[in-house]
Amino acid sequence: MRRWILPIILAFAFLITAGWGYSQYRLNQEYSTHMENIYQKSFYELVGNVGNVENKLAKLMVSGDRSQHTVLLSEVCRQANAARDELGQLPISHVALAGTSKFLNQLADYSFYLYQKVSEGKTINLEEIRNLKSLHDNAAKLHGELSRLNEEIAAGQIGWNSMLANRDADFYEASDDIYTTEFVNIQNTSMDYPTLIYDGPFSETLDQADGDILKEPEVTEQQARDAALKMIGSDRAVKVETSYNSENGILDTWGFQVWVREDEENPIYISVSKKGGRVVHMLGQHQSESPELSVEEAVEKAERFLEDNGYTNMTPTYQQTHQGVATINFARVQDDIIIYPDLVKVKIALDDGEIYGLEARNYLLAHKQRKFDEPELTMEEAKQLVNPALNITSSRLAVIPTKGKQERLCYEFKGELDRKRFIVYIDANTGQEADILQIIDTENGTLTM
Repeated sequence: MRRWILPIILAFAFLITAGWGYSQYRLNQEYSTHMENIYQKSFYELVGNVGNVENKLAKLMVSGDRSQHTVLLSEVCRQANAARDELGQLPISHVALAGTSKFLNQLADYSFYLYQKVSEGKTINLEEIRNLKSLHDNAAKLHGELSRLNEEIAAGQIGWNSMLANRDADFYEASDDIYTTEFVNIQNTSMDYPTLIYDGPFSETLDQADGDILKEPEVTEQQARDAALKMIGSDRAVKVETSYNSENGILDTWGFQVWVREDEENPIYISVSKKGGRVVHMLGQHQSESPELSVEEAVEKAERFLEDNGYTNMTPTYQQTHQGVATINFARVQDDIIIYPDLVKVKIALDDGEIYGLEARNYLLAHKQRKFDEPELTMEEAKQLVNPALNITSSRLAVIPTKGKQERLCYEFKGELDRKRFIVYIDANTGQEADILQIIDTENGTLTM
């Protein structure tokens, strides 16, 4: 009788294990179905909201009623914000979504700005109508691309979960799945935004490919890895792996993923230039808890971080906060002249004060020691060339980039007109009006100059 006891126990254990395994399988299947439904819902609502935005902007083009403008602008702002949130729910690389997300942010902010203006009894002027037309055209492009992707997904019966299960690339990397590929194509579509300050003046400068770093020798992968750990802090890092390498012919990079102690589930992606071994990008996720730092303290901490990593004589030019993380733009100062092409962005969490992001590509492609001749015009002479209706509040010399990948020495005049704020750039040698930017403040950010 005893010889049957062990087989019976083993059979019983097998049945229990099989039952537990099947139960886990069912739970995983239910979870997979649940997540698939969430992703599908977010994508379909994204397509719908972008379509609604396009429709409302089209109506704004023909409406001459101020009360109707208020309703339409409110709807555009609400639906653009909803579309941005839905975009953030999709399991696609942050890099692939960056351009689309920025467009939706700008659209929501500009619509809200106009909504406030119209609510005060003012009318939309011709320049603002042209801006809305530009935003409408881009919304139409975006809606068309999203609708096409939606049709491809439906025709191919491609699921979000199957895409995630089959992809080898990390969440932060580019990959060749249909979703990521299409969103990369979408954000590479030519989009012309209104000339407004949303992400700091000249934050989208063109690749000048004239920086000193391009003349430096190449570093090894190990040297690049060391530079990445130094930037992130070796005391924070718990694991590092080689990731996606970029070879674009201008600034080739080594790529790494670094897991840090304070958040071991979300790695930080960091790229290091093959020439010179300088950090080009650092991208990390962080859900900020209750803020401990003020924005001013964050700016000071970010400034020290740049100084410790070789970025000297930098001054803050713009800051924006979102979900407890501050993004601060810094430009280099030489001979009391602010040099906008030498731009670095730093992202810092307001709860733990750690650095979770860096963008230094502009700086590395443009930075060099410059030689300045005495300007042909004095500050006062240039000031006389500014529209007298602008109440000038500050002035200084600045170097700005041009679309021809050149640089221009200008006098920068900040001022106010009809409770709006502008920055006017007068060429310091020719007296030509080189550029005008309108400052749009949102509840999340203000200029710090």
